[in-house]
Amino acid sequence: MLSAITWDIDPVAIDLGFWKIRWYGICFAATIYTCFGIWRSNAMKYGKDPDYAERFLWYGVLAVVLGARLGHCLFYEPERYLANPIEILYFWKGGLASHGSTVGLFFTVWLFGRHTKTSFVMVGDFLAPGIAFGAGGVRIGNLFNSEIVGRAWEGPWSVIFVRYDQAMGINPPIARHPTALYEVIMGLITFAVLKWLERRDVRNAGSGLQMGVFLIMYFSFRFTVEFFKEYQVKDFISHAEQIRQGAEGFQLTMGQYLSIIPVMLGIFFTIRALQQPKSAWPGPNPWKPEPAPAKAIKHRKKKRK
Repeated sequence: MLSAITWDIDPVAIDLGFWKIRWYGICFAATIYTCFGIWRSNAMKYGKDPDYAERFLWYGVLAVVLGARLGHCLFYEPERYLANPIEILYFWKGGLASHGSTVGLFFTVWLFGRHTKTSFVMVGDFLAPGIAFGAGGVRIGNLFNSEIVGRAWEGPWSVIFVRYDQAMGINPPIARHPTALYEVIMGLITFAVLKWLERRDVRNAGSGLQMGVFLIMYFSFRFTVEFFKEYQVKDFISHAEQIRQGAEGFQLTMGQYLSIIPVMLGIFFTIRALQQPKSAWPGPNPWKPEPAPAKAIKHRKKKRK
């Protein structure tokens, strides 16, 4: 068996003394920029102008950051943060939850759709591929931070997260599943499937399919990865107790409970989209551009002469 990979990367990419730039921040900023580019491209395929696409940027960033923070505070450590609400604002101390950002984005998609008179499912379709890509991309930052680590495992691609085990007082460090890397891969697979659906013209089924498939795939993957991920703070049990429970019994984690509802919503939106005729789109299908009118083609030919 191959020996485990030792991961001991400094999370600080650039240290200017008065200001430290972390790898997580770089990955987060790059992911937001890429997600916006995908969203903008999808929206403009439907004929939306650049201003429409750019207006959502601020909605989306606030939804991801505030939703992720509130999700962590209320889903994983409610007693701590409800007792000291001011600590919710301490972003620099860590604590973000992807399920919280999902809730924030759902609300924001609905709000933005109402404000721009665009249907909820259509905005969700424009956004889904970018969110799938971003969900995987941001986990690269978690990997640099040596967080979102897996449970003990001595396998061919196991990783020893030195900094995590030192912080947890585990000595010597142990080999684990690289679950942050698993989540990078599952985000990219979901993104690839959505782009494949787009090119296969399955979008003729009706609006909501992209969003539905994203919810089913990503959160099904997320549910599965939780079986290999180290327990989160919400479980409130010691490391020894975690091992005992893993050996003697079966229990779902908070992340798995929170993944069930998105999967069910995804099934609903997917079935709804597949039952809709193509005419359910209030306009041309953005994933299959309509051919230019014959008159316009003739006009362009004459102009070239």
